[in-house]
Amino acid sequence: MSQTLQERPAASGALTSDLATTVRRLQDRVDILETMYAYCRHADMLDGERMADLFVSDCIANFIPGGGEETTLRGDKALRGFLNMALGGTVSGSHHIANPELIYETPDRVILYCYMYSWQRFTGFPVTADCHRWGRYENRFVRTADGWRMDRLTLISAGEYGGARIGEQLGRPFPPAFD
Repeated sequence: MSQTLQERPAASGALTSDLATTVRRLQDRVDILETMYAYCRHADMLDGERMADLFVSDCIANFIPGGGEETTLRGDKALRGFLNMALGGTVSGSHHIANPELIYETPDRVILYCYMYSWQRFTGFPVTADCHRWGRYENRFVRTADGWRMDRLTLISAGEYGGARIGEQLGRPFPPAFD
């Protein structure tokens, strides 16, 4: 027996009681994913400023989890500095995301868990090898007056060619938890 739209379970497991809630969640999904696609596009354009614009001012980002407090970036100023420094040594890149899962904490706060692949060529090539990275993003988005923005980002590396990171996804909780 088929279910009507109103009877279908929502992504959070709760029953969607009205069409407006379903439409809002579908639009939120599109908006959140388009924000993440823009993040990848700006990374490929080596534009750290535009990447950082997709975060709230008091964001927390960690591109190397488990690296201690010194690898945690707090606030958009620290994030901008890191992104501009990291991209300054990059000649070209290609960033991709797939298999997105959205987990609603509240109507205005959503976790995006998705797989990622990135390739980067660095200024020191061929002495500095290209980096191919496979992994996951664990990001939290919040609804702002300017649309959905990230307030948390964690990049988990499952493995790399041209780098040493591997297996960071093992033993992590699901769904991702943020403080």
